[in-house]
Amino acid sequence: MRRRSLRADGPDQRGTTISTTATSRADLAFAHELADVAAEVTLAWFGGRLPVDLKADATPVTEVDRKAERAIRDAIAARFPDDGVLGEEEGSSPGSSGRRWIVDPVDGTKLYAEGIPLWTTLIALEVDGETVLGVADAPALRARYHACRGEGAWRNGDRLQVSEVDELAASFVVHSGIEEWIGGGRDDRLRDVASRARRTRGLSDAWAHLLVAQGSVEVLLEHEPCQPWDWAATEVIVEEAGGRITTLDGDAPAVGRDLLVSNGRVHDEVLGVLRARGAVDGTTRREAT
Repeated sequence: MRRRSLRADGPDQRGTTISTTATSRADLAFAHELADVAAEVTLAWFGGRLPVDLKADATPVTEVDRKAERAIRDAIAARFPDDGVLGEEEGSSPGSSGRRWIVDPVDGTKLYAEGIPLWTTLIALEVDGETVLGVADAPALRARYHACRGEGAWRNGDRLQVSEVDELAASFVVHSGIEEWIGGGRDDRLRDVASRARRTRGLSDAWAHLLVAQGSVEVLLEHEPCQPWDWAATEVIVEEAGGRITTLDGDAPAVGRDLLVSNGRVHDEVLGVLRARGAVDGTTRREAT
């Protein structure tokens, strides 16, 4: 049985804020503005196949990634010049305010470049080392997710909750590309989880995190090494929806590690299956999206 979304009290708008403090309301509104800024760039180019370059770390990038991040950074500098920024394409720009915006302009670059609409723009705000809000925009699908700590998670005007499924045997499990598991010599762990699940599908990136948050799937196994911009925004959304996010060995998300995202109810069971194969090497370096 799954919980259905609960309707928000406010208007049904993609940029709606929900009963937060004045400060978080203003920051959330600005995060939505940043998502709008990025969407103007990304949607203008989206639809056909685009050339993809490989960065020094072998991760893919398009000119759209760079343009969208630059537009986001310019908007932050104009509004909050003392805030820091950490972005996938331009790295870290330290600030002096104790605040840092964490940005992935196009999460799922490979999908974007192939004309597949399951990509997102991710924007998070970190204050004094704690991530306090996250926005995940899927503009090609007209779906925007957001969450502030203590205020719940939302898709457009609907409140989100993870599913109530409480055992792996009844769970829908999604996972990153099988070639990544095989190449890293860890496909046995994926098979162990998959063989115990109700259903599986190859699907990852932030879009899969959001499917967990809205109760569509129960588990995401993400093999490739992740960075803060891959999880900062979605961690707030997933946790505010009642879910949980760790590495595949149960640690807090960390640079260069893999991810396990779940509805929380089956998290420990999945960790147990993974651990049955022995210690999980969460530092395997593979191609990221």
